[in-house]
Amino acid sequence: MLSPQSLRRPSNWQDFETLCKKLWGEIWQCPEIKKNGRTGQAQHGVDVYGKPTGEHSYFGIQCKGKDEYTDKQFSQEEIIKEVEKAKLFEPPLKKLYFASTAVKDTKIEAFVRKVNLEQEAKGLFEVHLFCWEDIVDLIDENKATADWYIKNQNYKSNHQAELTFLYGDTEILLKPKFKQTRTVYRMPPPKIDLGLGFTDFNRLYRSVEPFHSSLAMGSVVTNDYYRVKVNLNYVPIRLALKNTGTETLENYKVYITVEGDILDTTKDNKTGGLMRLIIPKNYVPTTRISENDQLTLTPRDHALVPNDRFVPEVFYIKPNSDCTALKLHYKLLSRYYQQEGSLMINLEADIDYKSKYIEVMTEEEERTEYGELEDYFEYEDDK
Repeated sequence: MLSPQSLRRPSNWQDFETLCKKLWGEIWQCPEIKKNGRTGQAQHGVDVYGKPTGEHSYFGIQCKGKDEYTDKQFSQEEIIKEVEKAKLFEPPLKKLYFASTAVKDTKIEAFVRKVNLEQEAKGLFEVHLFCWEDIVDLIDENKATADWYIKNQNYKSNHQAELTFLYGDTEILLKPKFKQTRTVYRMPPPKIDLGLGFTDFNRLYRSVEPFHSSLAMGSVVTNDYYRVKVNLNYVPIRLALKNTGTETLENYKVYITVEGDILDTTKDNKTGGLMRLIIPKNYVPTTRISENDQLTLTPRDHALVPNDRFVPEVFYIKPNSDCTALKLHYKLLSRYYQQEGSLMINLEADIDYKSKYIEVMTEEEERTEYGELEDYFEYEDDK
């Protein structure tokens, strides 16, 4: 049996609402406890209501399934808004409970206590807050709910999914490309007699260098304004979500955060060109990136049947030059199922050296110096 403190939060708000109904129905000894209306109807700040044994007025519960991964909390504005809505509930409430899967927070608890006193001074309903730790304690104190919920947590769901890279791997190697200037300081080669009247090899090279340059200048010049460049310093990430269970995944999304030393996350590693700016009408992207570099993968079809795959659009990550590994932390949320995990990306820099040579007079001056690593661009039609 699971210990109370290890109880997982419900996977979705509907299950949390059901848990609250079951729990407070036992606490209030109220078999007539009910969910308020149906989805889409105005509920006046009350999701569950009932009349506890010995009471002559109704108590209400507002269920808030906050995101446990980002530690989202109630805001003061949200509390005030929900209290105002609950004033419209008929008949008037005696108490309003906020039940939340969020972790406890002393500031918001203090604010709720203040609101409660203000409500009582006006002769209105009391306001109380129960966060997840409080709810776990209540589950532990109420055997019927504890037995029901622990059994529910131990039940093996037929919902299952697997997020991998495109070809099924959970760990891959990618090679961001850089360019780097390499300056070589060295003594000139020895003089040799080529039988052409030259004894200095460097003079011979310098004599033919303008010829090569003239060939280059005579090459065909294209209008690069219309050409698209790709930045190969950005590594492409291609993922695939497969439904490996026996039930359809409904209304699902995948949230991804990147752990590692990165400079940018983007959906496009291209610059320049005109035609690429044309976006098809009614286009809805499957990959969105927020300001904090969190990615949201949202399918166009919100149902994924068993054994089918959802392949979102490619996105790109620009790692720092000395970064050797990245970890993608993901969480899959769907109507009846949630999952979290991580994928590993190993990085190996692919450096294209541009060398230049400078003559020195002595061996002591010979050396090689390297410039800063820079992004590597090439034209898309040259690839």
